Amino acid sequence: MKRIINTRPYLYLELALLMLGLPLALYAVIPLRYLLPLLWIGALYCHVVYRAVVDLPERVGWNRAAVNWANLKPMLMRFVPSAVAMVALTYYFKPDMFLSFIRDRPAFWALVMVAYPLLSVIAQEIIFRSFFFQRYKKIFPTPLLMILASAILFGAAHLIFQNWVAPLMCLIGGLFFAQTYHKTRSLWLVVIEHALYGDFLFTVGLGRYFFHGAVGPQ
Repeated sequence: MKRIINTRPYLYLELALLMLGLPLALYAVIPLRYLLPLLWIGALYCHVVYRAVVDLPERVGWNRAAVNWANLKPMLMRFVPSAVAMVALTYYFKPDMFLSFIRDRPAFWALVMVAYPLLSVIAQEIIFRSFFFQRYKKIFPTPLLMILASAILFGAAHLIFQNWVAPLMCLIGGLFFAQTYHKTRSLWLVVIEHALYGDFLFTVGLGRYFFHGAVGPQ
């Protein structure tokens, strides 16, 4: 079994179905209310395959030891100008959306700040970072190709929200997260970084572009 699922044809088929086919189905056929269950089914598949194909001594896991100031500092230095840009662009181009979530629905905003990392970020990072970097290194043999592929597919997956803002922002965010994972091999760090950007994005008012209840051109 391990030999079969490690063949190049299987890898290409798996990559196409998981990273392209599933988002395409969510875009065109499957209602987005099933997004989170399907996301976690995908993450569970990735977890099972990862454990099947990676020998125990080579498994990276969450790598909590990498969560230290040396790695957090560059993440925060990158986040600060990104956050300023999100604030400025939202305030200038979409003033009606600026801080609208926290102003209009503060209780739900507080819930999202906790639920989003737990229900969405962890599953996304299992699929697009820890699984992707281990599983497809035969297909993308250089660090640059791996980082770019991870970011592009991550951004393309957000086409399901049917606007251009979500894929573009996730392409940029995907580059950040992929670089962090390539450098540290820490699922903890990329979950923290992804949650930081995601929670701030919802707070500033841009969460409308990432919410399945508001699908459609913006």
